[in-house]
Amino acid sequence: MYAELHAWSNFTFLDGASHPEELVDRAADLGLAAVALTDRDGLYGMVRFAARAKERGIPGIVGSELTFEDGARIVLLVADAPGYGNLCELISLAQLRGAKGNARLRLEDLTGRCDGLIALSGGAEGRAERALAGSDPERAELELRTLKTAFGDRLYVELQHHLTAADAGRNERMAALAVRLGIACVATNGVVYAAKDDARLSDILTCVRHGTTIDAAHDDHLLRPNAEFHLKAARAMRRLFVRYPDAVARSVEIAKRCSFRLERITGQFPLFPVEDGKTRQSYLRELVYRGAAERYGSPLASDVERQLEYELGMVAHMDLAGYFLIVWDIVRKAAELGVLCQGRGSA
Repeated sequence: MYAELHAWSNFTFLDGASHPEELVDRAADLGLAAVALTDRDGLYGMVRFAARAKERGIPGIVGSELTFEDGARIVLLVADAPGYGNLCELISLAQLRGAKGNARLRLEDLTGRCDGLIALSGGAEGRAERALAGSDPERAELELRTLKTAFGDRLYVELQHHLTAADAGRNERMAALAVRLGIACVATNGVVYAAKDDARLSDILTCVRHGTTIDAAHDDHLLRPNAEFHLKAARAMRRLFVRYPDAVARSVEIAKRCSFRLERITGQFPLFPVEDGKTRQSYLRELVYRGAAERYGSPLASDVERQLEYELGMVAHMDLAGYFLIVWDIVRKAAELGVLCQGRGSA
């Protein structure tokens, strides 16, 4: 079994080449144990991803690939509800610090915001991996030690292999470093598109991003080296990581740790206080009929009362009485203060 824990959708703008739904469908068709959506610096496609994952019956893991100020990256996966809150806060901090499309996370941002999150070192673009590529093994070790202090046993060294010599060498050095530091390794494919045939589309998006042509992008080494950045079945991943079989199996273990599902979040409005003996629905009914009497007079015309009962019934069915009371309270206070207040939408 294998679970893909690092995948971009087209919400990683002009880089990811597949819709969230396409990633889920392909993962389900391949029989993967789970799939994570880890778009860069955001959760933009997560609602669509979660909805399709639920529909296809495959665990859909919430995550994001965050970018540090130096351009290095880290993958964060949500294990539980507090972790989701922490991930949202980290994304917000990084986005507010940088310009649009240029989020800037800092290591110190992780302090106090790691609970409920599982961290992958980032593959080729991770902090430690970059240090190794720059022939600085001491810096690589320091980076991993820092992340291990923050995440403990929820940190994993991420191994990727897209059939290049650079990948093979990096994996060997990172795996050795992980053993020395007591950090487990996990295999991912750093997915950029759902199927191998989508590689051409990925190249075109890269050209759009750089404002160039396919030929020029190829000459300038802007394109990915091959068409291996797609979702792969467990058998293919085991072949790629024959030297690291535990890293493939560990992907499923990590997926099982990520029990949070986005679709389980329901509307959680502040609880509007009501007097003892009343419910929010009964208090809303009281306010509605009081306002209707002021507007239409008493007794109410039958068609007015019929419409009010229909609307109140819909509010009760959708359990939105608390929401309407909160909006009513805001509008009431605005009127009291002489502040212009305008509603928007059907509600």
